[in-house]
Amino acid sequence: MFLRAALFLALPLALAGAQSNDDNVSVFKGQIADGSWLRLRTMKGNVQVREAAGRDVIVTARRRSGFARSAEITFDVQHDGSNVTVCAKWERTVRCDEDGYDSGRSWNRSDEGSADFTVDLPRGVKLLASTGNGDVEIRNAGSDVRGNSGNGEVVVDGAGGSVEAASGNGDVRVDRAGGPVRANTGNGSIRVSTARGPVSANTGNGRIEVDMAALSGDDDMTFNTGNGSITVTAPSNLSAEIDSNVSYNKFETDFPLNVPAHWNTRRIQGTIGNGGRRLRFNTGNGSVTLRKHS
Repeated sequence: MFLRAALFLALPLALAGAQSNDDNVSVFKGQIADGSWLRLRTMKGNVQVREAAGRDVIVTARRRSGFARSAEITFDVQHDGSNVTVCAKWERTVRCDEDGYDSGRSWNRSDEGSADFTVDLPRGVKLLASTGNGDVEIRNAGSDVRGNSGNGEVVVDGAGGSVEAASGNGDVRVDRAGGPVRANTGNGSIRVSTARGPVSANTGNGRIEVDMAALSGDDDMTFNTGNGSITVTAPSNLSAEIDSNVSYNKFETDFPLNVPAHWNTRRIQGTIGNGGRRLRFNTGNGSVTLRKHS
C-alpha cells in the first residue's frame, strides 16, 4: 500500500490532468525555460495572464456551461522541445497545436459553453494567448507577447519584450511594452505605449494613439485607420521620411518638416532630420498629429 502511494506522488505536475465535471480545472503546473513559448488556445472564452510569484507556470481553466446543455470541453497539454501548448477542445475541434487552432464548423452555438484560462507566468517566458471569442488581458507577464482575439478586447500591459496584439472586433491597448509593437483590429481603437519602437498600428474603424520613448533599427512604420484620427508621439531625435494622405490643414507636427519645392497641399510628404525610415499615415476620415516626446 505504501508503494502504491509513493508511485502516485511521483507523477509529474506538468500534466493536462484528469478531466472532471468541476467548473475549475487545474490544467498545467511546471517550469518553462526562459525564451521558450507558452501557447494558450481556446475557441471561446477569456484569457487572463498575470506575473507569477515564482518560477512555476500555472494554468487554470474554467468551464462555463451554455444555455441548452453542458458541453464536453477537455484540455490538452502538448510539448514541442521546451515549448508548451495548452488547448481547450470541444467535440467539434478539428485541430489545436503549436501551429494553430481549427474549430471545425464556422457557426458558433451559444449552448456549447466556453473555456476561460487564468495563468500565472514568469517574466522570461514567451507567450501566445489566443481566443476565437473573448477578451485577452496580459499584465506584467512574459517577455515577447502575442495576444489575439477573433471578437473581444486585447490588453497587454507591461510585457518584457516585443508585442503583437490583434482583434477581429474590439479595442487593442498595449502599455509599457519593452520592445517593438504591432497592433491591429478590424473594428476598434488602438492605443500603444512602448519603451522602444518601432510601432505599426492598423484599424478598420477607430482612433490610433501611439507613444514611443525611443526607436531602434530603421524599420518603416505604418499607421492606418478607415475612420478616425491618428496621434503619434516619437522621440525628439526622430529622423524619417513622412508620407500622409491628409491635407495640410489636417496635419500637425512638432518636428521641423522639409517639404519638396512643389508639394501637394492635399497630401503631406517631407523629411524630418536626416530622413531614413518611412512613416506612413493614412486615415479615411480624421486628422494626423505627430508629437515630439518630452
